[in-house]
Amino acid sequence: MAEVLSVELKTYEANFESLIGAHAGKFVLIHKNKVLGTFDSQMDAVMWGYRELGNTPFLVKQVTKVDIPLSFVSNLIAV
Repeated sequence: MAEVLSVELKTYEANFESLIGAHAGKFVLIHKNKVLGTFDSQMDAVMWGYRELGNTPFLVKQVTKVDIPLSFVSNLIAV
């Protein structure tokens, strides 16, 4: 079974240099192989993702040079 968000993580890695150069510290929203936007806060990105994409997997990740693992579980999963 393929890992959930593996495509999105690869997309982040492929776009990292341009993201860190222009959007360091912001939150990027990625769905499948597309960077859909950058946001000032994690909550803004999550809210936009649910509003525009619905209850489907998407990645919201802070653009930083050092990766800090965070866990976020949607309360909408399995609804």
